Amino acid sequence: MPLSLKTSITTECNFSEWSINKKSRAKLIEVIAYLYLRQEENAQRVINALEPRRRASKGKVVQNVVRKLTAPHAEDLELRRSGSDAEKEAAEKRIRTSIIHRDGLLFQHISWVAARMALPNGYMTAPHVRQADKGFDGFIVDLDANGREIKRIVLCEDKASKSPRSLISSSVWPEIGTILSGDRDDEILAELVTLLKSVPNIDPETAVDDVFWEGAREFRVAVATGEDQRKAGNFLHIIAGFEAVAGGSLESRTAGVLAFDNVRSGLALLAGEVAAKVKEIAGV
Repeated sequence: MPLSLKTSITTECNFSEWSINKKSRAKLIEVIAYLYLRQEENAQRVINALEPRRRASKGKVVQNVVRKLTAPHAEDLELRRSGSDAEKEAAEKRIRTSIIHRDGLLFQHISWVAARMALPNGYMTAPHVRQADKGFDGFIVDLDANGREIKRIVLCEDKASKSPRSLISSSVWPEIGTILSGDRDDEILAELVTLLKSVPNIDPETAVDDVFWEGAREFRVAVATGEDQRKAGNFLHIIAGFEAVAGGSLESRTAGVLAFDNVRSGLALLAGEVAAKVKEIAGV
């Protein structure tokens, strides 16, 4: 499997610690490369240990993908080295932002892989195309055994941070609060109907009308961070307060943490490997 998921049940949520081992790293890189190329079917085929189908990349897709996987950009590095004081300051800000955006988007792709492994029969939105995209980081619909009715709707929040606890407290918990208050029901409905249109043998509007929203709604929080955030042998402190914020049954709350020795350098290395794989797949 592309990732190892070590699960444990706590009072806060169903928790799992993710890891990338040497044997699975190449497979994970290949899955993510296909996802960046918008070839979700091929990503799934790699997960299932099947041979990907050859598809030609359109237009400048490869160049655009490689740029999103690259941070900082060469022009900003040059300005930081030789520009005016104002240009150096502006370049430094763009460098920091580009790294954060690269890492955030990359981790959304990793999180998609983990979600696909945990819910192999669920219907999922693909990872975002644009960096720093607004809205939900992921959306998963799980149907009943007959494939006719919605069993659960999972809203996903993915964060890559050197200081994840403060980010979760200041960003994710308030975000869940706005969802619970109904302030984003129209956005959820739009995403849900769009996703259900891809599901065979189901009428999106009927399925949405029949679902008991409060009972079907679940939350999933995923975090990439550094090993320096481990406390008492685990990362549970990062998601402290999940139950108080989200409520619901234990099964309605899921969290996962992927730890690197250093989150920025770890994601930078992975991004470079994915970019190289994208070029290889495209024959560039």
